[in-house]
Amino acid sequence: MPLPGWSGVTSSNPSSSKDWQEHKVNMVIRRIFGVSAPRSSKSGQTHHRLPIEQIRHSLQTVLHDCKDMRTQRVIYQINIARTPADLWLLRSDLHQCVAQEHNQTEAAERINSLINVFEGWVPASQLARI
Repeated sequence: MPLPGWSGVTSSNPSSSKDWQEHKVNMVIRRIFGVSAPRSSKSGQTHHRLPIEQIRHSLQTVLHDCKDMRTQRVIYQINIARTPADLWLLRSDLHQCVAQEHNQTEAAERINSLINVFEGWVPASQLARI
């Protein structure tokens, strides 16, 4: 006897059943943690994603030689960001801090060095160099 509100999977196709289960798990993870589970590729392998703490560390490293008050505020924002997407949105602030301390070329190089840490978290179409 099905549970109330449970529609179940009516398809006998195992791949659609797996897709459906992956979708449901992803929804639960998103609701609890504010992030999605890694997506499986067609071959069944998951994309490698760095943990959020490693992403935080990478952003903080970009600011290692910037010591002004604006930089301290950005570091605070890095520390309280809840998701990799939140961290991705701080790139402009990081750019401003580095450009103020050095120059725009150095800032662009440092920001562009972060692209690979967001792979799997941010849509590939947004992973553009500045």
